[in-house]
Amino acid sequence: MKRVVLQLVLTAFLVGLAHLAHATTDELKLTSGGAATVTIVDNGVGDLNPAGGTILYSNTNFDGWDISFAGGTSNSPSVSPFGIDIGSLTARCLSGGGCTTDALSISYSDIGFTDPVAAFTNTFSSTIASGSASQIAWDDTSNTIFGTGTPIGTVGLLSAPFGAGSKSGGGPAGPGTYSLTLKDTIGANSQGVSLDGSITAVPEPQTLVLFGSGLISLAGLMRRKLVRA
Repeated sequence: MKRVVLQLVLTAFLVGLAHLAHATTDELKLTSGGAATVTIVDNGVGDLNPAGGTILYSNTNFDGWDISFAGGTSNSPSVSPFGIDIGSLTARCLSGGGCTTDALSISYSDIGFTDPVAAFTNTFSSTIASGSASQIAWDDTSNTIFGTGTPIGTVGLLSAPFGAGSKSGGGPAGPGTYSLTLKDTIGANSQGVSLDGSITAVPEPQTLVLFGSGLISLAGLMRRKLVRA
C-alpha cells in the first residue's frame, strides 16, 4: 500500500515539474481590419488563465466584435496529443461596429517544439449562425513566434450552419527547435461563430504498421479464447 501511495506522489510531482517546465512563450494575437490589434503573451496583460501553456482572452467590443472567449493551449516542446490548439473560440459582430466590414483574425503560436515530425495535420471545425470562417497553419524551423516558414495547409471557407475538415502537409521538423502557428479568420459581419482547431503530427508509417499488427494480434487472441470457450 505504501509503495502505491509513493508511486502516486512521485507521479504527481513529475507532472508538476513538467507543467513548471513550460516556458510560457506562447502568444495570442487578434486583428480586425488592420486597425485594431492586440497581442496577449502567456501570463501577461490580458491573459485570464494563470496556467503556463494556456491563454484565455475575452473582449465584449473589439472593433465591434463581441468575443466571449478566445484562447489557446500549447504542449511545447512536445506535439502529443497535439502541438497547439485554439479551443472553442466564440465571436459575433455587433450591429454598427467596424466588424460589419472588417474580418477578425486570431493567431496562436508557440516556439520550442522538438519532437521529430515528418508532416503535420491542420484540423478545423466550426458552427456558424451566419458568415464564414477558415484556418491556416504553419510550422517554422527558424523557431519564430507567428512564423510562417512552411504551410501545413488551409481548411475552409466553412459557412453556416457548420463545417469541419483537415489538411496535412508541412514538415519535416525536429529534433531541432521549431514553432507552430494557427490562424483563424472570421468573415466580416459573421454571427454566432464557434471555432476549434489544432495542429497534430501525422503518424509515421511504421507507427501505423505497429498499430495494425497489434489489432491483428488482439483479434487472434480473442478468437482463440472463443474457440476454447
